[in-house]
Amino acid sequence: MARVRLTKTLVDELQPPEKGQAFVWDSEVPGFAVRATPSGAKAWIVQMRVRGGKERRMTIGFCNKVPLDKARQEARKVLATADLGRDPAQERKEAREVKPDLNPTLTDFSTRWMTEVAERRNRDGTLKNRRLLLKNHVLPVLGEKRIADIQRKDIEDLHHRISQRFPVAANRAVSLCSAIFSTAERWGMLSANPAFKIERNTEEGRERYLTPEEIARLHVALDQSPAQDSADVVRLLLLTGARVGEVLAMQWSHVDLAVGMWIKPAATTKQKRIHRVPLSPAAVEVLTKRQAARTAKRPKAEPSPWVFPGDGTDGHMTTIRTFWAAVCRRAGIEGVRVHDVRHTFASLLVSSGESLPVVGALLGHTQAKTTSRYAHLLDDALRAATQKIAAITVNGSKNG
Repeated sequence: MARVRLTKTLVDELQPPEKGQAFVWDSEVPGFAVRATPSGAKAWIVQMRVRGGKERRMTIGFCNKVPLDKARQEARKVLATADLGRDPAQERKEAREVKPDLNPTLTDFSTRWMTEVAERRNRDGTLKNRRLLLKNHVLPVLGEKRIADIQRKDIEDLHHRISQRFPVAANRAVSLCSAIFSTAERWGMLSANPAFKIERNTEEGRERYLTPEEIARLHVALDQSPAQDSADVVRLLLLTGARVGEVLAMQWSHVDLAVGMWIKPAATTKQKRIHRVPLSPAAVEVLTKRQAARTAKRPKAEPSPWVFPGDGTDGHMTTIRTFWAAVCRRAGIEGVRVHDVRHTFASLLVSSGESLPVVGALLGHTQAKTTSRYAHLLDDALRAATQKIAAITVNGSKNG
């Protein structure tokens, strides 16, 4: 890696990367560097090899808090400790674990929160996004602050800072901070949540539904695809309005093809509640064909419990992202995410006259306001209803 002698001017002028992390390594102290993140935060770090050849990296402190000369001095101490065969990073971790801290740093508390709260409630995709928000935006700025020392102004400044380049991520970062501080407040570690009701950036609502013509082209592309497992996932998304993660995690024990019912376990639903979904004859047909193929492929082997088995540690398929992009290109469809299939399912039901409560029940919504986003699609049905009433009342007045 290229090295230069770090100076205050060089660090001050260092531009944040578009994504990930950028490092500038010091030529004076090998292993010492400045790290920059997309949020604009800069920190001193030291990298070393410890006993067994394992590579370790430690954060010394943020550049706006620790002067360069002190950071260099600390880096030398850390490297000297590593040269003695010790592991400075592990020693720091163990020292923190000796005494339970009632006023931990945000870095330490967020680690605990992710383990004890988020991992029990959130899905893998949400967990991944939250870890990235913490790593790239929140912790580089506030990570070394004690949670009781973080003020509302700190959160507002963080939001403003991230908003300069990533306005939506800024909103998500504040929401994440609020969730973390809410837990700290509930556990008696804070008297108030400093991120509560912080003003967010305006976000444009996104509405993209597949048109009937696009759906027809999509079906043709699905039929022509060699990847029929993924094609069946999309077919079931269209027929059930389920989330893609729910379909991918479907097990044969969850499905009763005789009565046409899919019972989603609470562990697989966003609301963490059991959700019963009636299956249309078309959906039953897709599943029946898969069941027959499952037996034919491996007649003597123990059949997989998964409707969409996979080779990974989960035992089932976990994504169709690449397939979805390919099938949309083949169908000439642009600007549609996999999740928009769920919105399409709901919009078609509402446009055909189904009530919002019925649509909400099929989607597994537990709150009416979640389904209310589709209310505007009832306009034509409501207009037709008012015209019927008008015809009756007008005719009634004329007859009178």
